[in-house]
Amino acid sequence: MVEKKKVADKKTGILQPLMFGLLVIAAFAIGSMWTQLKMLKSGNPPAGGPAANQAAQPAAQPEEPKEVSDDVWKELIKDPAAVKGDKKAKVTLVEFTDYQCPFCKRYADETMGQIEKEYVTTGKVKYIARSLPLEFHQFAKQAAEAASCAGVQGKYFEYSDQLFANQDAWSKETDVTKTFAGYAASLGLNGAKFSQCTTKGEQKATVEADAALAKKAGLGGTPSFVINGKILVGAQPFAQFKAAIDEALK
Repeated sequence: MVEKKKVADKKTGILQPLMFGLLVIAAFAIGSMWTQLKMLKSGNPPAGGPAANQAAQPAAQPEEPKEVSDDVWKELIKDPAAVKGDKKAKVTLVEFTDYQCPFCKRYADETMGQIEKEYVTTGKVKYIARSLPLEFHQFAKQAAEAASCAGVQGKYFEYSDQLFANQDAWSKETDVTKTFAGYAASLGLNGAKFSQCTTKGEQKATVEADAALAKKAGLGGTPSFVINGKILVGAQPFAQFKAAIDEALK
C-alpha cells in the first residue's frame, strides 16, 4: 500500500506542473482571442492580419486618361494667357504647372529649355502654359497669380523662370509678398501695377479657370502636359517629349 501511495504521489507531482502549464497556455490563447475580438468590434483590425496588410498598401490611384476629347482640347488651346512660339505651328503643347512642385522645377530646369530650343524657336511647336496649383502647397496659388500678373505686363515666362530658379528659398518663407514683388522689380515690371494685381486678386479667376480646365481634362498631378490632345504626365526626360512631339509632327 505504501508503494502504491508513492507511485500515486509521483504521478501527481508530474501532472500538476503539466496541468499548470496547459492552463497558462489556454489563458493566453483566450486573452489573445478576446483582444482581437475587441479590436474587430472597434473597427481596428489586428496587426499582421489580412486586413492590416490591405490597409498598409497605398490606395490604387485612378489612371490618367491617355488623351482628351476634341471639345476639351479646343478649350485647352482657346485664348491662352501665356503662349509662345508660332501660332500656326502644327503641334500645340499645353503645360499645367505648380510653381511649388519640385517635379515641375525639375522639368523647368532639365527639359523645358530643350523643347524650346528644338521645337518652339524653330516654329514646330506652340507652347501654352497654364496653372494647376495643388492644395497642399502653401504658396502655389499665390505664385500662380503672381506669374499671371507678370503675364499682364508681358513677362509671364520670365517670371516663371524666377519662381522656379528660387523655389527652394521662397517655399520656406512665411510671407512671400515682398519676395514676389522683388522678382517683378528685377524684370523691370511696373511695381504699382503688379502690387495692385496681386493684392486685389485680379488674376485669381484666371488661375481658377486653368485648374477647372485641368480637372475637365482629367488631370490631377503636376506637371501634366497635353500634346495635340494626347496626355503626358510627370517630369519625363526630354526623350519622352521628343517622341510624342515627333509623332504629332508626322
